[in-house]
Amino acid sequence: MTVFHDFFDTPIAFGISGLALLVIGLLIKQKRGRRLMLTISLLLYARYMLWRLLYTIPTEDAASLALGSAVYLAELYGLCQFCFFTYQSWSPTERAPAPITTYPTVDIMVTVVDEPLPILRQTLISCMAQEYPRDRFTVYVLDDGHRDETQQLAASLGCEYVRRPDRPRHAKAGNLNHALQLSQGELIAVFDVDHIPARTFLKDTVGFFDDPNVAIVQTPHHFYNPDIFQRNLRVGEEVKNEQALFFRALQAGRDTHNSAFFAGSSGLLRRKPLMEIGGFQTQTITEDIHTSMNLHARGYRSCYLNKVLSAGLMPETFDGYLKQRKRWAMGCIQVLLQDNPLTKHGLTLAQRIDYFGSIFYFFFGLPRLICLVAPLASLLFSTSPLTADVLSLSNYFFSFFLASALVMRPVSRGSRNPFWSDVYEVAMCFALTVVALKALAAPHKERPFEVTPKGQRVKKSSSTELSLVWPHLITFGLLVIGLTLGGWNWWQGAGDPGLQVSLFWGSVNLLLLTIALFVAREQAQGRQGFRLKRDFAGQLFVDGEGVPARVLDVNEQGAAVTVGQSIFTLQKSFKFALTSSRGVLVTLTARIVRQDPKPSGRIEVGLQFDELDFFTRQILVDKIYGDPDPWEDSYRIQPGIGRSLRSLLQALIVPWRPLTWNRRNMIRLTGGATCQITTPSSVWRGQVKDMSFTGVSVLFSGPLQGSLIDALLELPEVTLRVRPVGMARKPRKTFVRFQVVSIESGEEQWRNLHKETAAIAEGLPLEGKALDLNEQSLAVVLPKPVMADFDHVQIILTADNGSPVNLTGRVVRQQQSMTGEVVVGIELAELSSEATANLIEKCHAPSPFTMKAGPTQYPELTVGRSSIPLTDRRRIPRLPTHTICAILRQEVR
Repeated sequence: MTVFHDFFDTPIAFGISGLALLVIGLLIKQKRGRRLMLTISLLLYARYMLWRLLYTIPTEDAASLALGSAVYLAELYGLCQFCFFTYQSWSPTERAPAPITTYPTVDIMVTVVDEPLPILRQTLISCMAQEYPRDRFTVYVLDDGHRDETQQLAASLGCEYVRRPDRPRHAKAGNLNHALQLSQGELIAVFDVDHIPARTFLKDTVGFFDDPNVAIVQTPHHFYNPDIFQRNLRVGEEVKNEQALFFRALQAGRDTHNSAFFAGSSGLLRRKPLMEIGGFQTQTITEDIHTSMNLHARGYRSCYLNKVLSAGLMPETFDGYLKQRKRWAMGCIQVLLQDNPLTKHGLTLAQRIDYFGSIFYFFFGLPRLICLVAPLASLLFSTSPLTADVLSLSNYFFSFFLASALVMRPVSRGSRNPFWSDVYEVAMCFALTVVALKALAAPHKERPFEVTPKGQRVKKSSSTELSLVWPHLITFGLLVIGLTLGGWNWWQGAGDPGLQVSLFWGSVNLLLLTIALFVAREQAQGRQGFRLKRDFAGQLFVDGEGVPARVLDVNEQGAAVTVGQSIFTLQKSFKFALTSSRGVLVTLTARIVRQDPKPSGRIEVGLQFDELDFFTRQILVDKIYGDPDPWEDSYRIQPGIGRSLRSLLQALIVPWRPLTWNRRNMIRLTGGATCQITTPSSVWRGQVKDMSFTGVSVLFSGPLQGSLIDALLELPEVTLRVRPVGMARKPRKTFVRFQVVSIESGEEQWRNLHKETAAIAEGLPLEGKALDLNEQSLAVVLPKPVMADFDHVQIILTADNGSPVNLTGRVVRQQQSMTGEVVVGIELAELSSEATANLIEKCHAPSPFTMKAGPTQYPELTVGRSSIPLTDRRRIPRLPTHTICAILRQEVR
């Protein structure tokens, strides 16, 4: 015991912790030592658990011993989980798509029950668009919903339709087994109704089956909509998808042990070995892992291609999310109790460990629940679950906790935010505890297969939300009471010796429960379908003119694009053209639903598409979903500790804020001009408060009488025909919102008014001083960056004699000084010989021979556009000048 005492002596313990964390930090910085980092983290975890066992379990009485032992066993579960994680993360495979030497026949099976048909349509279109010989694959729609409209959709797309008579027996597994009897393909590709394959799915995966011993090829599940945590907590891409860790890291590690398993969708199986085991397994409600385990037990191989080749939908509601997780937990525990991988004949030791580790994970509910309520024993009843001083506990606990957080980024390949596993487990722990107890109590009872709802329109329901989180609310309330009492006892110097630890522990649990409650609080849904981020070119045709546009995000209902300047039109709808992935030009009918100016100077335009015809829909779906490369973009940002802590803080703050959407189809500008409203019977004078190209808000001093429909609104040089769309009466004032029906006169002045006002809104003109210039370019100093369209600006220089010199050009560089001023480099449009001579004569400073030799140096901090180096390498020297200048927006025709 002396050795143990020396090992756990405070100076030595702190030294070990510091050294271990230093080594991990150095390895992360050098981007190497994956296995060494995992080993150090595991040893720190094991050291903590050994210290807990030897020094911290209370033994004063039976109640304290029982409580302390229960908490210790709950923490021991966490150590076992970390061991499984270390084992599966130890040496992941890095496979590349295998070339195809032969083209086996493939049956693509899409399972559907009652999901919305638009979701099924997207999947079927993408299945039919595979870059694989058309006569070598067949798409089957396996309809357990028995809907005639599903059969009609399948027929319209050229797919086979299968409807079994014994629905719902054996749920998805029974549906697939029925289709196996009616098909003949050598390979079976399975997709859930919402999993849309890229066009290269078969081309990248079928080649692995050249090895006759390969029975399974699986690819990652990727989800294009935010999961329930990203959506309801409004953390977006700051937090990785909850399933990303398993599919981007753990499955690749299991592949090294030949234990990567078929995940129910986005995978292929060879028919022959599948039929040898009787098809998809029906003894449990998780047919995927059970079928895979039986194939591995017969000696067949699996391959995991860690490349996103399909994208699906996460459950849109907390209720749907819990249904999915409860089904997985129930099925995996059924596998353990009915076909234990630890004793199953034919599995290797590595396969036994991996399969048992996957099942063991779903028992986390009870240990997490124990850790949630354990501080209450000390806070409410002065019975501490552990005996430890704060200094020692901080050293042993936080050393391994920080080490595991540091290691998470490189080991998970950026697929999991540190600390967020605690959030996921707290949100699920009560529901999965009940499921685990039910499965253990009746392991052979046949359980219903609950289909995970997809494509739902999120509807807020306080009663549903409360029914899902009432255990969280009760625990939350008890912790609030306990922390209040515990804080009072600590202030009075009373309470048990572990009170400070329990106060901190309870506070952390309270924060985790708060986030869990926010997860269950459904956020309003702004649009029917989720938009996918994309980047490709398009063109809008407005009033007969083409406007180049860049797509930001898109779905079948609409898109967000950026254009160089605001669009001013009374046209209700117009054409939007884009090029398909195969080079075909397709035109969609769209209308503007919003316009937003962006800091870059460009305008973001929200488009809503009219109903698409069959041909256009196919092209658009293939354009959006067919290319697999954009799916990988979301994994390039790898969150570390700092980003994860910020996202936790955001999850506690942002859900309180109301959601807002911009619904204006034209940019609204501040007014101020006087106007006159004329009707056949009356004339009123008012003041314009704000306006857009299609609407005007006017304030009148007094009540209005009579009808305002088809009234004329007269502004200086502009006459508009308007109709009222809203009215608010105040004491001695009336506020009316008008829609512009037509421009009766002064259309050009009306258009110019908006362009000029929009330029002012962008911060133009900007006044500053020119530094130097030649006939090709100039540099000016401005008080802030240019935020207008970089490619079209107008420059007005004031010559020594006071006359203006007008130039046009584009911004090529903006660099900010420490004082906040911005040096802007502008490339001028080509000048005539006369204009060049005039420019040099009027604007340059004294003789160029007074200039210092050598390149011009600029400040280091860059803002806005920077397309040339900090050191100029121009061929024509710039002449110094000290003239006043102004930057305006150039009119683009």
